[in-house]
Amino acid sequence: MEGSTSAIFLEYKVKNDVNVIGLKKALLKVYEKNSDQILILMSFSKKGFAVLGANAPEGLQDFKTLNGINNLSMPTSQSDIFIWAHSFSKSVMFDFQESAKEILNEFLTLDLEQEGFRYHDSRDLTGFVDGSANPKGDKRMEEVLVPIGENNGNGSFVITQKWVHDLASFHSHKVEEQEKIIGRTKVDSIELEGDAMPKDSHVSSVDLKVDGEAMKIYRRSFPFANAEEKGLFFLGFAKNLQRFDVQLESMLGLSDDGISDRIMDFSIPKTGGYYFAPSVKELLKHLTN
Repeated sequence: MEGSTSAIFLEYKVKNDVNVIGLKKALLKVYEKNSDQILILMSFSKKGFAVLGANAPEGLQDFKTLNGINNLSMPTSQSDIFIWAHSFSKSVMFDFQESAKEILNEFLTLDLEQEGFRYHDSRDLTGFVDGSANPKGDKRMEEVLVPIGENNGNGSFVITQKWVHDLASFHSHKVEEQEKIIGRTKVDSIELEGDAMPKDSHVSSVDLKVDGEAMKIYRRSFPFANAEEKGLFFLGFAKNLQRFDVQLESMLGLSDDGISDRIMDFSIPKTGGYYFAPSVKELLKHLTN
């Protein structure tokens, strides 16, 4: 469901001495709300898989607080279960949001509840298109999903981070300077080239290769805004956690070049979590066995 206009992100911790059978039934009841009007994804941390009596995918770790240069930091807020739902209807989304919380309240403690919306043509509140470099078509599945035939094939590793923007500060800069911060033109989202691309731009910080392999991820982030804060709920998918780790370390100035991402002068991460979203077949097996 590309281009969906409304989203909800729910992060939960499992309550002590939870009734596991009851929890599985509740999660299944929520997941079965999938329809042609709303898509629902469930993913789990290492502890989340353990509670379900399932083995966590190889390589799955909890998100750890990362400290970079110049007092930059990315905090952890690791939860056990992450649910993402999105739709073209705010009404459908609201109904799901309230129903899911009611169903899960007996078994889980809500850590985070964040609504998101599509801003114009999939732009961040800074005015720049988000996800321009996403892999396209069949390449998307190749970069995002664990290969079929491997353990947990057709599943995907997931990262969540809530970023709060200082929009007044960002917009105080002329468009030409904003483009240098991001590494793309603002109107048509064309990547800067050659000497025009600053080494501390966001694109330079995340467009990376390791041993010749591009560290591609697939972004499905959504902006949010309320009276207290405005920002972006960053949601990413990849076939291994290394791709997230490499990008985050680069943004913090922890890679070999020692250059941090200038976007962090204007946006601060407030949460951080790693999860794994199993294939539909595996998810249903976890929830019904």
